[in-house]
This record gives sequence, C-alpha cells and structure tokens, in this order.
Amino acid sequence: MKKIKVLATLLTIILLYSASVNAQTTTTSKRMKTPYPVWSVSPMAGVAFPIGAFGDNFKSGLSFGIDVSNKLNKETGLYAKVGYSIFPSKLAGVSDVKILEYTAGPRYFFTSKNLKSSIFFEVGLGGYSYGQDAYVLTVNGVATNVPKTTSTNFGVNAGMGAVLNVSKPIDFIIKAKYHDIFTTNGSTSFIEPLLGIDIRF
Repeated sequence: MKKIKVLATLLTIILLYSASVNAQTTTTSKRMKTPYPVWSVSPMAGVAFPIGAFGDNFKSGLSFGIDVSNKLNKETGLYAKVGYSIFPSKLAGVSDVKILEYTAGPRYFFTSKNLKSSIFFEVGLGGYSYGQDAYVLTVNGVATNVPKTTSTNFGVNAGMGAVLNVSKPIDFIIKAKYHDIFTTNGSTSFIEPLLGIDIRF
C-alpha cells in the first residue's frame, strides 16, 4: 500500500507540472513548424512476455492497443492507453489469460535540433482487467472444474520508445514497457515491445 501511495503521489506531481507547462502561452517549434499542443493517435501491436511466477505458467502471446497522446511542448506530453494482451497457458487444457489494460501518464521526449525523430520515456498507472475462461483441470486422473475468473487490479508501467519521422502527419512509433500488476497473491508482471504508427492531427 505504501508503494502505491508513493507512486500515485509522484505521478500527481508530474501531471500537475505538465499541466502548468501547458497553461503557458502556446509555443511553436522552430524545427517542426508545429504549434503546440499536438494530438496524436497510435495503433500498435507486438508481443507480451510474462516474467517471474506469471511466466512459469503462461507463454508469451500477442499484444495490441491504441495510444491517444497530447504533446504539450517539445519535451513533455501526456498519454492514455487501452491495450489487450493474450497469454497462452503452458498446461494442456488450461484456458489462456487475457488482460485488458487502461492506463495513463506523462511522457518525456529527448530531441535533437538536427533530427525530426525523438526518443521518449513514459510512466503510467491505471487498471488491468484479468480474465480466464472456465476449464477442466485433470491431475492424476481426477478432473476438477475451474470456474471462469475475472478481476480488476491497480498496476503501474514504465518504458522507453522512439518516434521515427516518416512524413508530416505520420511517424513510426516503437516502445518497450514493463508492467507490474498488484494482484492478491503478489504481482503479475510482463514486458511488452510494441510497434505502430503515430498519426498527428
């Protein structure tokens, strides 16, 4: 609980700082000739790799989602994400685990005057909805009916990425993130590399 309070307090401070930056006079990037703020939508797809105890029972699977971001100025922005990951079971007959993510947080960009592309660091927090369909588990000839399982837990994530300039309205975006979901019996963790396009409007 102390860890959650510290993370929530830190994110609140960062968001307040970002909001104060956005409240200043709208600036214009000399390099991109683009007024701020800039909104963008980024559909992405990749692979999710379960780690730790979660990885003992489940394999890596597909992951996809969409980011909506607001770049406040050349260095800072905010984003919100909805993502969906599927983790196939390593045990025959056991249902796959599916996780729906809905998180948000700040994003910080590292840019260069000579490049239109940029590197960024982002952190996020929010909800993760866990789902697993009912299945029959057979051990030593004894069959046990396991009911459908659903739950929603608080979690955090952090990672780095890059925006690679392609044209004026569209960029490639690539990022890798670590997710930590605070579940009842410890935490559920996975790493998620993603690739997609960033569409500005």
